[in-house]
Amino acid sequence: MFFGRGQGGRSSGPRKGDDVNHPLKVSLEDLYNGKTVKLAISRQVIVGEAKECKTCDGHGVVVEMRQIALGMVQQLQRRCNECAGQGYNCQTKKQRKVLEVHVEKGMKNNQKIVFRGMADEKPNMEAGDIIFVVQEKEHELFKRKGADLLVVKNVSLNEALTGFQWMITHLDGRKIVVKSNPGEIIRPEAIGGKPYVKIVRDEGMPSHGNPFVKGNLYVLFRVDFPVDGELSTDAMDSLRKLLPNPSMELEYDPEEVEEHDMVEADVKAFGSGGAATHTNEYDSDEEGGGRPVQCQQS
Repeated sequence: MFFGRGQGGRSSGPRKGDDVNHPLKVSLEDLYNGKTVKLAISRQVIVGEAKECKTCDGHGVVVEMRQIALGMVQQLQRRCNECAGQGYNCQTKKQRKVLEVHVEKGMKNNQKIVFRGMADEKPNMEAGDIIFVVQEKEHELFKRKGADLLVVKNVSLNEALTGFQWMITHLDGRKIVVKSNPGEIIRPEAIGGKPYVKIVRDEGMPSHGNPFVKGNLYVLFRVDFPVDGELSTDAMDSLRKLLPNPSMELEYDPEEVEEHDMVEADVKAFGSGGAATHTNEYDSDEEGGGRPVQCQQS
């Protein structure tokens, strides 16, 4: 059964040459505002008309016969040196070209900007593409995920309890002020142990292809508590009067209970205590105490 040209998944057109990829490092500001960059490239272009190689008759390979034994001949194929395996002879020259690369608003990391047919020219082949791959630079203030931006804001305990104002220089140079609402408490973490975040709507990245639609700006809060010993006794007495009353103090006889102090710990170590810890301690003691006593057999 026969199929016409173009069927079976193969194209009847000319083969395409190799694409050339170039990384394009772009700041978050440029991805927010958009930018046009002029970049110079060099490529090989054909001069005149390509001619079929007479040595290999356009096949790119030369067939050689080699005798390996009496009455035995081996047929070998090698690349044609005359045309470097291309099957044709032509003259090429290096061309320098300046491309205007348009970085559009809202483009993402690893997104491609394609210039079709701008790679090296080869006879009987479609020139490949020049591809610029966007490489988003890390920003010192903003972190990006999709169309959303995130900033981290450290607030003092005073600000967390009484309120704060913060001026941010946005990616387009605008000054925006974010502030807490009257009576709002900024917490170290949200319910369920999740990070405590607030959002400023429509102050994220523009959407690529529709820059008037923007994501949100997330503000992740971190509350800086006073260090041990920083608050004086008078300050703590004042806080006790201002803040809600703590739970009633326990009344107990120190002789009838065990009192323990707490030390800092890493929650990742949770589950590693108990028998395993004590076993390790015993092992280390044995290592330091020399070899164990062995019984002598008679």
